[in-house]
Amino acid sequence: MAQPPRDHTRALVASLFTAPPGSPTPHAEQHVAHVQTFEGQEGTPSRKARFLIISAVRDGRLKLHKAKENTNGTFSIGKTWGLEELRQIEVARRTVNTPTGAQSHPLEFTLTMNGKQYRYETELPSSQQAAFLVRMVRCWRTYMAGRDQPDLVLIGFNVDNSNGAGGAASPPMGAAPSARLAASPPTRERPLRPVPRRSVAEPEESLDDDTVLTNVEEMLEGFEWRGVGGAMSGGAYADRNRRGKADEIEKRLVGELKALEAASIHAIIESDDGVNFVIKHLDDALAELDKMDLLIGMYKSQLNLMSDDIAHIESQNRGLQVQTSNQRMLLSELDNLMETIHIPASDLTALVQESLENSKGIERLEKSAISLYKALLSTRDTSVGDMAAASERVGEYRTKASQFCKRIFDFLAIMFKYQVEQIQNPKDPSAAPPAGQLPSHAPMEEFLERYCGLMLFVKEIDYTRYQQICAAYFTAISDLHRTEIQGLMSTLRTQIRKATEEEQEANFANVRESPTIRQQSMRRVGTAVRSPHERNKDGSGKISGGEAFKLALGQVTPRITREQSFISDFLAINPLDASITFADYMQLETYFRRGATTYLASQQGKLKDIKSGMELVFGFLEAEIKDWSETIVRHDNMQIVGILAALDGAINLAKKERNEFLLRVLQKQYQKSTTALERSCKEAIKNIEATKLTLKKRKGVVPFVRIFPNFVARIESQLEDADKLNVRGIVDSNYERIIATIFDSLQQMAKMDGEGQGVAAEDKDQLNYHVIIIENMHHITTVFARERLPALDEFVGQAREKYNENLDLYIKLILRRPLARPLDFFHGLEQLLRTTPPTEVSLHNAYTKGALRRTTSDLRAKDLRKAIDALYKRVDKHFGDVTNPSAEHAAVIKEVWKACEGEVQRLTSAWKGLIDRCYPDEKGGLEFSRDDVREYFAKAQV
Repeated sequence: MAQPPRDHTRALVASLFTAPPGSPTPHAEQHVAHVQTFEGQEGTPSRKARFLIISAVRDGRLKLHKAKENTNGTFSIGKTWGLEELRQIEVARRTVNTPTGAQSHPLEFTLTMNGKQYRYETELPSSQQAAFLVRMVRCWRTYMAGRDQPDLVLIGFNVDNSNGAGGAASPPMGAAPSARLAASPPTRERPLRPVPRRSVAEPEESLDDDTVLTNVEEMLEGFEWRGVGGAMSGGAYADRNRRGKADEIEKRLVGELKALEAASIHAIIESDDGVNFVIKHLDDALAELDKMDLLIGMYKSQLNLMSDDIAHIESQNRGLQVQTSNQRMLLSELDNLMETIHIPASDLTALVQESLENSKGIERLEKSAISLYKALLSTRDTSVGDMAAASERVGEYRTKASQFCKRIFDFLAIMFKYQVEQIQNPKDPSAAPPAGQLPSHAPMEEFLERYCGLMLFVKEIDYTRYQQICAAYFTAISDLHRTEIQGLMSTLRTQIRKATEEEQEANFANVRESPTIRQQSMRRVGTAVRSPHERNKDGSGKISGGEAFKLALGQVTPRITREQSFISDFLAINPLDASITFADYMQLETYFRRGATTYLASQQGKLKDIKSGMELVFGFLEAEIKDWSETIVRHDNMQIVGILAALDGAINLAKKERNEFLLRVLQKQYQKSTTALERSCKEAIKNIEATKLTLKKRKGVVPFVRIFPNFVARIESQLEDADKLNVRGIVDSNYERIIATIFDSLQQMAKMDGEGQGVAAEDKDQLNYHVIIIENMHHITTVFARERLPALDEFVGQAREKYNENLDLYIKLILRRPLARPLDFFHGLEQLLRTTPPTEVSLHNAYTKGALRRTTSDLRAKDLRKAIDALYKRVDKHFGDVTNPSAEHAAVIKEVWKACEGEVQRLTSAWKGLIDRCYPDEKGGLEFSRDDVREYFAKAQV
């Protein structure tokens, strides 16, 4: 047997239609009716129970709610419609398995709201659905009455418009019995007074049948009757006339009936005096009923008021129960909190008396500080500390924590000074570092690292005291670093060697002709590109300024990086994502770790960053580096390249270590040094361009060409292992600018009138031009041929090209004086052979056999030997220096003389070939051979 459905009315009213506790006014809506429905397919997880509820608002509106039941037994509304939105209701049947078998019941209905359909299912008994739908239809009709709204469309059932108990019309076949029996609440009407039956024994007041029939006949005779035929012929008019006559007859009959009844009643009342008595008492009874009705209405209103008061009292009672439960829970939490913030007396005593000097004492202090830390962290950022039950104890703990932090500050302030003093003045003199090296801070760091945990405690509990500790450490360690770095720089400054006269001339500062320049021989050329280690050492053990700067940075940079790492660990100055708390350090519970991290994040704006700390410790470093680099450059401006190389390497190290402070200091000095190098390069270019050399007086290698290899040697000596540094590109760029200036200046100095006219005639000025270019290009190619510099490959290639070009032109010009006639003859012969066969050449007037004999008469062996001797004297005059002979001049003469020999041998072979082709029968010809030429040149050189 199915269980009867549970009544949800009380729960629905309590959840949705009851005013909140303490509200002076009742809820704005009242429950009218409801039904439980289901959405989704039966037997699936998606099937959900929902409740459709009709409610009445105070202003007369009616609403339809869809609600669901919560897990705690309350209800919540999910969707609401106005009842005026309802347009159609359709009831459908659904087959349900019952103990008697499968039966079809009206357990489904569909509501149409503003064009949208909502389908719902209900369960047995179906009377619940029928009662709800009847109530909904009647409420809708009552609410929509007088609004010219079409009636609801009802499908599958019917509800009449009557409000009486028997007003419900029978639904069609198959409708639920409950729909047939549904009725609205009856209304009480005042009953009619009873009419006593008239006595049959009074014949004078009775009406016989004949009299009645007579009266009826008379009444009927008074109407105008018409035949059927006339009515039929009248059409619509006849129909309307017939309906009017029928209505008139009905009206008259009813009037006659009422008159008869009134007469009968009057006759009865007049004939019996007891009737008046009964009527009087009935009137009195009705009056009493009216009074009772008024009293019942008053009592009902008072009961309603009492019901509201009872509901208010019940809500207040529930509130008091919740308040009592909360107070019990609060009391329990207070007990737990007081237990949490309780600190053992032994821990408080240890914080005051335990030693700070040994490791065991520090460990004991860290463990004792845990209890104090937990107590303070539990009351931080809460109102617990302001509660009367805990305020006194929390205040005491805060005082203890402040005293403990002050104790740590006083102790560390003394230890900072003591440790610095131990480093500056060690007890064991053998522990002092050698000159030119920074002392180690490892002992001091190992001593202070033991207090990292206590520093975290002070940082989180007493930030003001933490700042004082940081300030004390920064002051002490900054003075120590300043003293050590200044001492290091002073020591290295004494080890810097002074630049030699030769090195001083290598910066183009005094590009002018001097006896020392002319005395520079091939020895100097050979030593210009030696190993940097060989150039930096002069036998005294001293080093260059750039090398000293590099050594200083090599010690200072790691020291700064190490100091930053130590400050980060000891003083706990880290970014938020890399910070640890005292709770993390002591591995406390997750609750305390999370609370400490949250507090640390809220205080992030007040905390120092590592960059600010480094500024306080090494704020002097920027000025020291600037002053030292300027001092080095002031004594030898070419050392700026070594300074840049050292800075470049230190910057790369700072980037690798992510040391923002050191990177900023080094980059700032790097920019200044780059500017100084640029200024030095411009001065060198200016000095080169200002050099003047007169073509009338040859001077061999010009000063700036002779200086340039030494300039490169000094620069390269400072760039060892610098191929991947930025300074390599800067130096190469300066090389290109200086080389371009050198070539332009040489071209301008060696330029002469008539340049580019070919070999028309020997010209002294043209020879001087070629001699200057040959000597200077020979010097450049010879110097840089011994050690290749990739940055100068293009420069050396251009110099070699110009050397070969001008050497060829020089040889052609200088051979014209002794060999002018044969040169012109055989050159013309070569031109003639381009258009004339060799056998016809002798027929030409200018190239007959006689012309050949006259030309060869000047080329006898004896004459050629004399010409070669004179040629050597001229070459030696052009490239030699009698007042100051040197290996470089000898090398130039040797190469030029060898080139002259090769050219004469080539001419000898070419001339003999032309004679054999054009004058095969001529027995004369040249009296010397290539071997004779080689012999003549060798004897002339001796």
